[in-house]
Amino acid sequence: MKKEFIRPMIILILVQFLVMVGFGIVIPILPFLIEELGGGAFSLGLFMSAYSIMQFFFAPFWGRLSDRIGRRPVLLIGLSGYGITFFLFGLAGNLPLLIAFRALSGMVSSATLPTAMAYMADITEGADRSKSMGMLGAAMGLGMVFGPALGGWLGDYSFTLPFYFAGTLALLVLPFAWKFLPETLKEPNKEPKKKVRLNFSVIRDPLFPLFVFSFVLSFTMAMFETTFTLFAAERVGFGPKEMGMVFMIIGIVGVIVQGMLIGKVVKRFGDAKPAKFGALLCAFAFLWMLWAPNAVLLVLGTMVFMTGNSLMTPTSSSLVTKNNHNHQGASLGVFQSFGSLGRIIGPLIGGGIYELSMNTPYIIGIVTLVLCVIIFGARIQDKKAEESGFSV
Repeated sequence: MKKEFIRPMIILILVQFLVMVGFGIVIPILPFLIEELGGGAFSLGLFMSAYSIMQFFFAPFWGRLSDRIGRRPVLLIGLSGYGITFFLFGLAGNLPLLIAFRALSGMVSSATLPTAMAYMADITEGADRSKSMGMLGAAMGLGMVFGPALGGWLGDYSFTLPFYFAGTLALLVLPFAWKFLPETLKEPNKEPKKKVRLNFSVIRDPLFPLFVFSFVLSFTMAMFETTFTLFAAERVGFGPKEMGMVFMIIGIVGVIVQGMLIGKVVKRFGDAKPAKFGALLCAFAFLWMLWAPNAVLLVLGTMVFMTGNSLMTPTSSSLVTKNNHNHQGASLGVFQSFGSLGRIIGPLIGGGIYELSMNTPYIIGIVTLVLCVIIFGARIQDKKAEESGFSV
């Protein structure tokens, strides 16, 4: 990577870290805040879904916009809007306003990830690209390690303090992003016929297998996050303190794999093999968790799951950029929308099915992951962007 791009890459990593800190910072305080505002379990689910629903619809829009007007303005819009919405959270005095601001936050924050990935793809090539995508994933993983911890600590003083804290962090980074993020899109794409549109025609897109991978990755991760606390409490008696440690451990595993190991793995095996192996490793981890007879083995199972998840995340997104270099922002926007769809459906199915049988969400996860590899694995191959001829 050229030296002039090192500083922009650091800013991008910091932006994604802050986005995930903001996402995770509400987790420990949210049930109490919603209860204080007169809501219950349904309101909590609606609050969580509102963010992903808006990401699902708006990520492609922001991705297409970054292909047309450039990466820099879209990133700045996303970061500034993200910070402002957190201040609005703190000011919300009733439940409908809180949910509305959550939806607004999902809408504007969806400008950051696909655009950051497209920006990273503009400044990197080959194994460096997968390594850079891995560093973005590691930053997001760190955000999910520190976010809940910060939220719990600040929430002891006030339920609204974590929101103001996250908003302040985002707005403090904004001047650095303004100064140190140069535009990387050399030739804005203004071809309306080649836009990626999120409709049923996407099934015919050459990148569709990777979009499905994004959905499956997010779907299984969301089911895990929704049900594992209940599963671990029933199986081995874990409480809030133990669960905090578990999520910290798996967050660290994600950081290590995506931040330190993925570049070496991709350099040796390419992107496609680690992506498919990661899916099978996640399926194996679910089977492990169903079998685990004690707490130690159960935690080891979660570490295996996070390893597989961390192999899938940067390699699948890197394959999207390598197989479509003309419309990377748009393609990554659709890629992220499929991920958002998984984060919408996963908690609903996982939570609903868990009520009937605690093992069933993990069985569904195993079947989904294995079928994904069997059906789409042969179509997921390493191809250089200039050779693929993919157009969307």
